[in-house]
Amino acid sequence: MKDILKQYPVISTIEVQWGEMDALQHVNNVVYVRWGETARIDYFRALGFFSSEGEKMKAGIILGFQSVKYIAPVTYPDTIHIGTKTEEIRDDRIVLKSFYYSEKSQKLAAIKTHEVILFDFKTQSKIPIPKEVLVLINNLESF
Repeated sequence: MKDILKQYPVISTIEVQWGEMDALQHVNNVVYVRWGETARIDYFRALGFFSSEGEKMKAGIILGFQSVKYIAPVTYPDTIHIGTKTEEIRDDRIVLKSFYYSEKSQKLAAIKTHEVILFDFKTQSKIPIPKEVLVLINNLESF
């Protein structure tokens, strides 16, 4: 699994909690969405979107779309390693993919797509992806 994870510029590690399982004895689907949020924030933190001084954003980012493809069930106890990378850059959004790997089963458990939009909260409108952001992504990923 270590070799597989090397292909991702940002890795988030999550310890599965007992309370994240549902009545069917596997991690509930909504938990994957929360884990994906952690992975997305870790990715933007690696880009430098957040400062250590009060976590103030340098640019407004909002989630425009998300989907999760469930591949294999996850149960407690386990550790999930989520590799996140940019899949595509469009004029008005960045499409990220997160790949959830189970340490216990040593296989892919889920794939999440996140479409992130840069947003001007003052004008309440999305903005084109600035060149500075493209440079940050390229520096992180050699995109």
